[in-house]
Amino acid sequence: MKKIWIRAGVGFLSLALWCLSFFFYKKTEEQAGSFNGYYDMPVLTEAELSAFLSQAEQPDQLPQITGWSKEDKIPIKGEVREAVSGTLWKIAGSMEMFFAGQLKEGNYPWEEDEEGCLISSGLAEKLFGTERIQGNQVQIFGKTYIVRGCIKSRDSFAAVFAETEDGLEGISLQYTDHRQPGSLAESLLTQITGSAPDGFWEGNLYSSLARVLAALPVWGFVLVCFGRGYRQTNRCAVFAFRLFIKLVAAAAFCFLFAAGLWMTLRFSGDYLPSMWSDMDFFPRLMQEKQQAFDEVQKFVRCPKDANMLENLRRTAMAAVGGIMAESIFLAEKRKK
Repeated sequence: MKKIWIRAGVGFLSLALWCLSFFFYKKTEEQAGSFNGYYDMPVLTEAELSAFLSQAEQPDQLPQITGWSKEDKIPIKGEVREAVSGTLWKIAGSMEMFFAGQLKEGNYPWEEDEEGCLISSGLAEKLFGTERIQGNQVQIFGKTYIVRGCIKSRDSFAAVFAETEDGLEGISLQYTDHRQPGSLAESLLTQITGSAPDGFWEGNLYSSLARVLAALPVWGFVLVCFGRGYRQTNRCAVFAFRLFIKLVAAAAFCFLFAAGLWMTLRFSGDYLPSMWSDMDFFPRLMQEKQQAFDEVQKFVRCPKDANMLENLRRTAMAAVGGIMAESIFLAEKRKK
C-alpha cells in the first residue's frame, strides 16, 4: 500500500511539473513573434523613426515598431523619499509592446501622454513603500511625470516616452505571425537604421525552444505507452490479426508522431534547408544561433527579452523535473 501511494505521489508530481512547464511555455509564447535589434550606439532619433513609419508605402504590412534607449544610474525622485538611482528607458512607440504583459498595477501610458510614465515594482517599493502607486509623481532630470502603472520587476527603472531628438539604441519588431522568418526581420532592421544590428534577439526561436521543452515529457510518456502496447500484441494467437494490429498501431504512431512534431516545432523557413541533401545545414544553423545568442548577451536586454529568457529557463527546469519524476514513475511500474 505504501509503494502505491509513493508511486501515485511521483505520478502526481510529474503531472504537476509538466503543467508548470506548460504554464511557463505559454508565458513565453505570448512574446513570440518579436525581434529586437541591439546597437552599440544610437542609430536614429525618435523623429527619424516616426518619419520612416509615416513614409512607408504599405504601413499595414509593417510589424509594430518600437524604439528605445537606456540610461543607467539616473536619479529618480519621488514625493515621499529621497532620489533613488535607477535605469531610465526612453520609449518611441508602444510601451505596452515594449513591456509585453508585465504590467502589475495601473495602466500603460498612451502614446500622446507626454507626462505619463511607468516604474518598476522594485523602484516603487524604494520610492513609495508600495506597488500601488498609480497617480503619484516622480521627478527625472527636473521634469515631473505622473506614474500611470507599475511593471513587475525587482530592478529599479522608470520608462518615459522619448523626445523628438532622443537617440535610439534598440528597435523592436512585433509580428502577429509567430512563424515570421528572422532573416526578414533583420533585413527590416537594417532598412530602418541603415546598419545591421550588433545584437539580434529572435523571439520565435526561443518560443519554439520552450514549446519543444514543454512537449518532451508528453513525448516520453506516449513513446513508453506505445512501446508497451505494441509488445502486448504478441499475446494474440492469430498471426494475421496480430499483424493487422501491429500495422494499425505503427501507422497511428507515425501519424501522431508527425503531427506532434509539426505542432511542436512549427519552425519558419529559416530553420529548414533549401536542399535536404545539405547534411551540414542543422549543425551550421545551431552554431549561427549560438553565436547570435552570445552577441546579444553583451547587451543589457530590454525587459521583454529578459522576461522571455527567464520564462524559457523556468520551462526547461520544470520540464526536466517532470521527465525525472516520470521516469521514476514508469520504472516503478515496470518492476511490478
